[in-house]
Amino acid sequence: MNSHNDYAERRQRQRFAAKRDGKACIDILINGQRLPVIDLSIDGFSIPADNALELATFDFEMRLIDGFGDKVRGRAEAVNQIGDAATDQIGCRFLTLSEKDSKTLQEWLTVIVICGASVRLTPDDAEAIVKGPSLI
Repeated sequence: MNSHNDYAERRQRQRFAAKRDGKACIDILINGQRLPVIDLSIDGFSIPADNALELATFDFEMRLIDGFGDKVRGRAEAVNQIGDAATDQIGCRFLTLSEKDSKTLQEWLTVIVICGASVRLTPDDAEAIVKGPSLI
């Protein structure tokens, strides 16, 4: 995993905060430990750094915290760690997702975009944002 000093953004797609009303709305199960997802894209996600969690490549299961909807399962790898002691987070990218899981993830992201928009968006507009390049 890359150190704090050689961080480089790897995602090619826009990242979205995985929050609703200021609270995490998606969590992830890794090696029996459940963590909130900080942000999410169709390329990957970030989670809080946790010294007890050993990451390289790993299987995961994401779910909406409210318990509704499908789960997204797959394999990912940790690619970097950024932040300071209070805000450390680990950036991960997806290695494998089934077609069904990819579709579910895309649906979650589309809803996040629509709910977070300050202007009215159609589902097609939101999907184009999710699939489009990073705006950062």
